[in-house]
Amino acid sequence: MLAGMAHIPRVYTPEHLSPGPLTLSGDTARRLTGVMRISPGEPLLLFGGDGREWRATVQSAARGAVLVAIEEQARQEPPPHAVVETWIGVVRANRLEIALEKCVEAGADIIRPVVCAFSQRGDEVSAAKVERWQRIVIEAAEQSGRLYLPVLQPPTPLTKAIAGFRGAMVVAEAGGLPADRARPRLPETGHIALVVGPEGGLSAAETAALKQAGAIGLSLGPYILRTETAAIVGTAVLRSLTA
Repeated sequence: MLAGMAHIPRVYTPEHLSPGPLTLSGDTARRLTGVMRISPGEPLLLFGGDGREWRATVQSAARGAVLVAIEEQARQEPPPHAVVETWIGVVRANRLEIALEKCVEAGADIIRPVVCAFSQRGDEVSAAKVERWQRIVIEAAEQSGRLYLPVLQPPTPLTKAIAGFRGAMVVAEAGGLPADRARPRLPETGHIALVVGPEGGLSAAETAALKQAGAIGLSLGPYILRTETAAIVGTAVLRSLTA
């Protein structure tokens, strides 16, 4: 939690933000009134995912609508020079949700679940599930103090994602380069994708496709990590290497 922010609710809204009145509705209003128990007169921090954060004061609060007065800009930062994409091999739903939340906190700019040859099967991705994933991403961005909202991409076959990608790729693997040796091989700008395989690992064909596309191996330490752990650790490492 950022210093000075622990007691001030912070929420994302897709509305255009500028000084003046704004009515927050829908799920945002329900969380503010039902979960955060916000009351008139209390301060609020708002961000729209565009690199800016605003101070506001609650004017009125009902379950379906919260009226706020936006006062001034609190923070602003430029977009990152390097865009970190985290590609996570599809695993069981509860574990994937942990990965989504923590990868946002670790610094992923784009998160893409990828369907691999050895991915978890029999768990269809419904519209309701995608909506839940998006809420997880938003709430993690709110909690972690991020000013840009990470983009959640729809699940994509790994081979298709590789074919359509234009940027540098890093694959988490045993025997890969340690972080200090990987750093000189990473570009300072553009997109960098971290690829983390599912529980069963990557197939020989998937590994060959990654190598053919120029992916470099990145070691995340001496021990075997679960998919969600590797995604979180790898994202944090890659973010630190590109900061």
